[in-house]
Amino acid sequence: MFTREITVQPSDVSCQGTLKLKSLLDYFQNTAGLAVEDIEGTTTELIARGYAWVLTRYEIEFTGKLPTLDKKFFITTYHDPSHGYNTLRVFDVKDKNENPIAWAKSSWLLLDLANGRPVKAAAHLPEITKREVEAISPDFQDIKDDEAEILKSVEFPVRYHDLDYNAHVNNAAYFAWVFDECPIDFMKHELKSVCASFRSGAKFGEKVTLNYSRPEEKIFACSILRENVKKPSANFILTWD
Repeated sequence: MFTREITVQPSDVSCQGTLKLKSLLDYFQNTAGLAVEDIEGTTTELIARGYAWVLTRYEIEFTGKLPTLDKKFFITTYHDPSHGYNTLRVFDVKDKNENPIAWAKSSWLLLDLANGRPVKAAAHLPEITKREVEAISPDFQDIKDDEAEILKSVEFPVRYHDLDYNAHVNNAAYFAWVFDECPIDFMKHELKSVCASFRSGAKFGEKVTLNYSRPEEKIFACSILRENVKKPSANFILTWD
């Protein structure tokens, strides 16, 4: 396991003084990179070798109070590359007193950049089987294309700062879109969990549409569609308290 200590910075907090969802996801991604940097290289080194990681599934549960400005918290992460083409990674977030804050599980594909197809990480990056490895359940919440009545629809273009090093929308940006546009007063309610499923990555200049529905009282679903693509690029389920 790999553990990292983090102090909440002014740029990380919302107007309520607590850690932003996007900042937490950025910390997850950066922590994962640090955990494997000495066994698979930095992001630029990995790309130079002809590979890139692509996110396919994410589940986040908020089990305690998010840290506030200047507070320290800890992220522990480990991965499990024994699921065929899928490599699973867990993030466990606690405060300095070991109180739980959040827990997340994600699933990733390793792409061969030469042909754009997934490859088995254990075969192409055998070093990742040697460190920070723990067994992780492959089960994720089933997220289907939502066919319920649309309550809210929002359309906007992909912006430059939504992109990552691979020139696709960064996974944290998707979460920020969905959270910010959700038809609920999140100043009065707390987000309890987020589940996401990704099919394809949006690119700069494309128009995306966010369609929200409400399958249950405390649950909102969101489908993200790219222009000229029939099936959603991503689906989200958000549970609120």
